[in-house]
Amino acid sequence: MPLGGVLLFLLGGVLAGGVLAFVYIYAIWYIPFVYINFFLCLGFGLVLGGILMMLAKAGKLRSPTGVGLLALLVGLAAVYLEWSVYLTLLFNAETTGAGRDADTSTSFSASMWADVLTHPAAMWEAIGKINETGTWSLKGATPSGVFLALIWVVELLVIVGGAYWLARSQATEPFSEATNEWADEETLPHPIGYAQDADHVRTALETGQYHTLTPHEMQSETEPFARLKLHRAPNDGNCQYLTLENVTTKVDDKGKATQSTTTVVQHLAISTAAYEELKKRFGQLQA
Repeated sequence: MPLGGVLLFLLGGVLAGGVLAFVYIYAIWYIPFVYINFFLCLGFGLVLGGILMMLAKAGKLRSPTGVGLLALLVGLAAVYLEWSVYLTLLFNAETTGAGRDADTSTSFSASMWADVLTHPAAMWEAIGKINETGTWSLKGATPSGVFLALIWVVELLVIVGGAYWLARSQATEPFSEATNEWADEETLPHPIGYAQDADHVRTALETGQYHTLTPHEMQSETEPFARLKLHRAPNDGNCQYLTLENVTTKVDDKGKATQSTTTVVQHLAISTAAYEELKKRFGQLQA
């Protein structure tokens, strides 16, 4: 966990979280369809997580626990920033008319936002008052109290969870301590026979029995198969790994195919000879 990388992760993550907070709040404020708010929230968490992945890679942060903790902090900061933007718009909102003719307009005030942002106790009090009455309706009902609080908790978990999950996954990628670089990943194009007994295949690979991996000729697009990925650090001849995934394909009524993967073994250290052998066997499709 290099100090420079940690600072890059925190500063870049909070900055990204602030930008996404503005985009997210303005989207849910002006898009009239409440039903898509969950997907907007999910997008917030996943985009923030993707940015944190890039920052973790750039900063060479390779402790899953350390990166996970930093991601939790950034995720919570993003939620805090999101609430500060929302309250600023809410405090500046003006409603004209009544009933179906009612129209609510708002504007953003930088000075008010700074005031809200720097007074967390007042923010918490305002959130409590909002919870008592609610500010939006769904099918004529206005969520409030415990139900509204549960919605907010789900929102927090989605944003923070997306940031944590994606950022932490980057820290688990193979890294060469000798040459201070991440390993490159290559997905070999030739399909491999589906691993029916995943535990048996995993044990065989861990004991160097790579002959258990057999080429597979696809007869149909829905036929299950396995996919082999190789990882190698560009300047470290002793940094090679393999990952094996089972792949299943489903086709819906409209003919659209969707693949799902299950990891059989991930980031298994292998020798240079094994790396070259596997790449030779599965590195290209047969004519």
